[in-house]
Amino acid sequence: MLKYVAEEIASITMRVTGYPIIITDKKAVIIGADKDNIDRLNDIHEASIEVMASGMKKKHGPAECRKLRGTYPGITMPIAIHDEVVGSIGIRGDSEEVEKYGMLVKMVAEIMLKDRIEAESAHIRHSNLQMLATMIITYNGDETAKSAIINQGILLGFNLTKPRIPIIVSKSKSAKEVDATRDMYSTKVYRAIKRQFHDRQDIIVVFDAAYEKYLIFAAVEREIGKLTDEVLTAKCKGMQNEILESEKELIHIALSKASSSVSELKASYERAEMLLATTLSGSTDKSIVRIIDVPLERMLIEAAEYYKGKRLERRIKGILNDKNAELFEELIITWCESMFNFAETARRLGIHKNTLTYRFEKIKENCGIDLHDFKSTISIYLCLRISRLKRRK
Repeated sequence: MLKYVAEEIASITMRVTGYPIIITDKKAVIIGADKDNIDRLNDIHEASIEVMASGMKKKHGPAECRKLRGTYPGITMPIAIHDEVVGSIGIRGDSEEVEKYGMLVKMVAEIMLKDRIEAESAHIRHSNLQMLATMIITYNGDETAKSAIINQGILLGFNLTKPRIPIIVSKSKSAKEVDATRDMYSTKVYRAIKRQFHDRQDIIVVFDAAYEKYLIFAAVEREIGKLTDEVLTAKCKGMQNEILESEKELIHIALSKASSSVSELKASYERAEMLLATTLSGSTDKSIVRIIDVPLERMLIEAAEYYKGKRLERRIKGILNDKNAELFEELIITWCESMFNFAETARRLGIHKNTLTYRFEKIKENCGIDLHDFKSTISIYLCLRISRLKRRK
């Protein structure tokens, strides 16, 4: 880690002190230097060997420096993180003059390094949480996969037998161009979520950067009752009000049912996706939708009533009667549940993006459905879900 921040540390501390600075790794190899000492990179700074071995700073006069390879008069100090020496920093100049800057330079270097380490650790943890959430929502019922998910949870400190309620938070109704450099874990939405959901067993991940969409598996007590529902709803309202006040934008939130197994958690997540689709499409005027208020069957029936019409019925009939009915139906449902994210849809279906483009065109050609007409597609999605429900019955 020191290697990646060494030049930045040298540059900043040189501006602070006005003296030339070099940074070495644990082997006393110079890995960072101010602009006037770039030619010293990869040289050995022999004075650092003794300093790092002793863990103590040391001043070097002209006579001593003549005996030490790559060393100039000044002071050399160890860089330590959590009591472990990870490198050294040397300040070139009159040893008596530069000594007064020694502790300041050492402190700046160690603070910068700690910040980077913490940021990197947070990034790794977020990536592992993303993996865990993805494993849950794509679970296919396989026992081996189930064990892998539970073990991944344990490694990250989560007991996946503890009841959790999937909550999806979406800031945008339409996809936005994703800034690859933007840290989605430092947005106002994420900070608002963390202020409300801070239990050690709460799992929070960025779900879709294009929609600034987050997925929460909120830990709840085993006895789920009215109080729990009211508490969670209050948390969601607090989160929504905070974003509305700071960003003047309404976020949409869907709360599903409590589940305490991997398969139940996946099914509950899918219901949260359906709930979110209803609020984003305008099927309900609520921006916070709870599964306890809208049971699945009622939600689908009400949505069907809202979108009912002969033209729509003909379109659904066209899909179900097509020779590729199963393929088309799965694509449309996956497209909507991926929040119209093209890459995610292709990933969930396990097909190449070119294949997905071809199927989009075939659906338009065979069924007259433009899947980029999101409002119409959501209505078709809901009716396909109803059709599936009826077929199961």
